[in-house]
Amino acid sequence: MSPMKIIFLFYMIISSSKCLNMEELLKKFLQNYVSNRDLVNKIEKVRYTTKHDFPDNFKKNKEAFKGHAFTIRRNKGFIEDQNNYADMSYGNYLLSKEGSGLIAIYNVIYHLTNKLDIDFPSIIKALENDGIIIPGFCGTSMIAVDDYLKSQNYRTWSSYEKSDYDKIGEATDASILTIFNDINDYTKGVPFIAITKTNGKYYVHNHEGTSPFLAFNSISDILKRINGGKAKDIYLTGVYKP
Repeated sequence: MSPMKIIFLFYMIISSSKCLNMEELLKKFLQNYVSNRDLVNKIEKVRYTTKHDFPDNFKKNKEAFKGHAFTIRRNKGFIEDQNNYADMSYGNYLLSKEGSGLIAIYNVIYHLTNKLDIDFPSIIKALENDGIIIPGFCGTSMIAVDDYLKSQNYRTWSSYEKSDYDKIGEATDASILTIFNDINDYTKGVPFIAITKTNGKYYVHNHEGTSPFLAFNSISDILKRINGGKAKDIYLTGVYKP
């Protein structure tokens, strides 16, 4: 039985039962019983079956993004405040809820280019066209993020394997890490986070509870310390300077 079918079966059991132990097991299931490779590949399959039947958000997003310019400059060019992006949309959902992958792309490109005129609404539109999962309800395919960066002529190095992460971090100039915020509860969120590197130190951007000024020594160090050590890795894409 496939991992997704097993998850569905658990949901059915929970919906017909008040078994709290089963509910707690489901919260831990994806992180502990489904391999990173299987999870990413299942999401990738959903990417190609997602219907893009939502309004064209580009014009609205372009206008709304102008209002964030001051805060982005104040944050030294990075987007660090996803919760304030309820005025922009991704598919049928608010960017404030399902936009961490897009913001991670923006932050990595800013770090690599130091350009303040990055066309963020166009990034959103590109991933809406190819990468969005269930019109935004489940965010973005990890591989689609990698694909978008390649389409913009960035070289990448990606892996599902935690043993590769420090090698990727050392070899590349920035990266995007997808994690479970809490290894014991997937409902606590599955964000994409941009990781930039300056003078051999690593910095996390747009992750609630983690200061962008806090220096880490490696990708492994980030995973050990972020969210009190409760985070669980899924996928890492390292990006080289153009």
